[in-house]
Amino acid sequence: DTEMYSNTGGQASKATPAGAMAKFAEGGKQTAKKDLCRLAMTYKTVYVASICVHVNPQQAVRAMLEADAYPGPSLIVAYCPCISQGYPLAESIQHCQLAVDSGYWPLFRYNPDLVASGNNPFQLDSKKVKGDLFKLLAQENRFAAVMRRDPKHAQELDDKLKRSVMQSNQLMQVMDKEDLEGQFHKLVEGLSESGGTDLGSVTVLYGSESGNAEEQAKNLLHDIRARGLKGQVSALDDFEFNDLPGQKIVVLVVSTCGLGEFPQNCKNTWLKLQSQDLSMSWLNGVKFCVFGLGDSTYCQFCVAAESFDVRLGELGAERILKRGVGDDRDEDRYYTGWENWLPELWTALHVPQVPPVRAVPEPSYRVDASPGLASAPPVADDELSPPGATGLVLLKNMLLTPDAMAYDRDIRHYEFKIEGTSVSYKTGDSMAVWPRNPTDKAEAFCGMMGLDAGEQLRVVPLDGARNWCPEELSTRQLFTHVLDVFGKPNKKFFETLSLFAKDEHEKAALESIVASSDDGKKFYRDLVHDFASHADVLKRFPSARPPLMHLINMVPALKPRSYSIASSPLMHPDKIQLCVVQVDWTVPSSAEFRIGEATGYLKAQQPGAQVMCAVRQSAIVLPKHPTSPVIMAGMGTGVAPWRAMTQDRVVQKRRGMEVGPCLLFYGARYAQYEYLYQQEFEQYVAEGVLTMHTAFSRDQARKVYVQHRLVEAGPYVAELLLRQRGHFYVCGSARQVPEDIYAAMKRVVMASEKCGEDDAEAMLSSLKMEGRYTVEAWS
Repeated sequence: DTEMYSNTGGQASKATPAGAMAKFAEGGKQTAKKDLCRLAMTYKTVYVASICVHVNPQQAVRAMLEADAYPGPSLIVAYCPCISQGYPLAESIQHCQLAVDSGYWPLFRYNPDLVASGNNPFQLDSKKVKGDLFKLLAQENRFAAVMRRDPKHAQELDDKLKRSVMQSNQLMQVMDKEDLEGQFHKLVEGLSESGGTDLGSVTVLYGSESGNAEEQAKNLLHDIRARGLKGQVSALDDFEFNDLPGQKIVVLVVSTCGLGEFPQNCKNTWLKLQSQDLSMSWLNGVKFCVFGLGDSTYCQFCVAAESFDVRLGELGAERILKRGVGDDRDEDRYYTGWENWLPELWTALHVPQVPPVRAVPEPSYRVDASPGLASAPPVADDELSPPGATGLVLLKNMLLTPDAMAYDRDIRHYEFKIEGTSVSYKTGDSMAVWPRNPTDKAEAFCGMMGLDAGEQLRVVPLDGARNWCPEELSTRQLFTHVLDVFGKPNKKFFETLSLFAKDEHEKAALESIVASSDDGKKFYRDLVHDFASHADVLKRFPSARPPLMHLINMVPALKPRSYSIASSPLMHPDKIQLCVVQVDWTVPSSAEFRIGEATGYLKAQQPGAQVMCAVRQSAIVLPKHPTSPVIMAGMGTGVAPWRAMTQDRVVQKRRGMEVGPCLLFYGARYAQYEYLYQQEFEQYVAEGVLTMHTAFSRDQARKVYVQHRLVEAGPYVAELLLRQRGHFYVCGSARQVPEDIYAAMKRVVMASEKCGEDDAEAMLSSLKMEGRYTVEAWS
């Protein structure tokens, strides 16, 4: 924003040779600034965006991607604070936020390409003026100087600017609406836009930090309109708070950040909802439901969505549907919960599961193809890195159990070199590994789809793009490095695929799954039972062949799999070690043996290979002092994080530090085959650091599990945990392990404290809140 250096800003004139020298308007500038963005929009052939990276980085990136994809000229104007105007760089973010909130700097995008598809080309991304314009002006030297010289004149200019900002915002609010003509007539007639509410509409409100909840909310509005309902979508803080009681149906989509934080764009609404002045009938007549996004790694999982859900109910709103949750830890991330919740929402809204009129959606990617060879892609394989990933060199791939000919379980020890990289880790962290699909399977898939595996692609994401994708790659690389074509499809995939089916029988079969008819439910159950992948489904429906520009959005990207790190940085500062069991199964209908994407990929890698990885913080809370007792329960490869924690204690003791009791309860099937790291643990026992309690379930007639050993050692466990304020940890499969261990610990507490079940549960809940009872589970 050239506030000072051109005639759009504070200078008196710089438009003629005579006025070419800087003539700053010290008494304030009477005439309005030239609006460069609005001027460019009048051409109707220019992509225009107004952005501020500090305030909404997602919108800024989206604008840049859209501008790059637009075939004509593009103009992006970005707001940047000027240090000479009184704002130090340390306060840039707060200053930018105030500029946007006050309406001084609106955020929007104008894309003429959208007109061809019947959509509104204008998207207002900062909908509501909610900040103090005077506060912004008073803290900037150029405005403060006028206030000091002539306060009365400064107030007149301030009032004039406020009117201009409000008029501009009102105009952009109108431009942002779908019904432009109708909204224009309302504006001309002087009707208040908020003067009435369409009782047949659905209001979708979102709280979003990274953009996921916003994306789901906007997709939901599209689906709502496709089913014949009217609707609107807005960030919670952009929606007029006092209009909430006038809505008929409100759907909230709210994410939770980290350890229970509310997203920035819904905090003000949440604070207002806490007001004691609101009566318990304030939202009478409003129907609502809530969907939450979060990560179950954290103890405050989806707490923001839960809080809104409870509070709206307390204020008299009628809940029409149980709260839905999307877990970032699920196989398809939060989409898993979303796809399960959506059919229930359509039932609650009394609309069809399948839209009455269905059409192929606008592509979310532009794909340009040119001839090439599969053996000579435009970018080397190791240069294709997913966002947030770092290529690490594999140092060791060692089988810990007998080979497949002698034993049915493949457990491996992996080591990765981090020396010389930017990667570091802490005890208790996990490492995400991005798998790649086998080249032979990807090329066979290309053949089935009628695609040239060697074709070179240039991919540009458009509005609604869901997946990351390199700008340049080959078709083969698209299916080896980017798309999860051998992963499990969700119902949205079947719904979209049905639009491309040319065979009527195939179309009807796909639609039956979406409509959840009896035949469709059975068909879907059979596919799930067979572990059908996207590739399997496409093979079964050969008349449905979506082009790449659609397929990239229909099939999710390959997802990283997280594994607890099995090493301590104190003992192994230059490497990360993992302990991983192979995931495998047999397809019931064909008896085909299959291996999981990530574990199969890792197993096939030889030392020296580069693997895309990222270290991630887990929910494990370490004791503050090495003298604090730790009690660890690990089943199978669930021993990995406790091996790391034990290594911490070993190094600390070897350095002469005092360490507290360290108990490990380890469970597996057979001691002979699955006593992982046995010699290492026995060495730690000999050093006086570790006490081992093992449970090998199949080494005797009566099966013995870790929970039995915990109860047997109950008095000592209770002493360390309750009286010496120790920490308890459990790691294993999420299917049953956490519940079984919890039941055993409840028995331990009841016996130790001579209390009832409710009191024992209350004590364990308190330990969880303190971070002294930690569960690390995988599904």
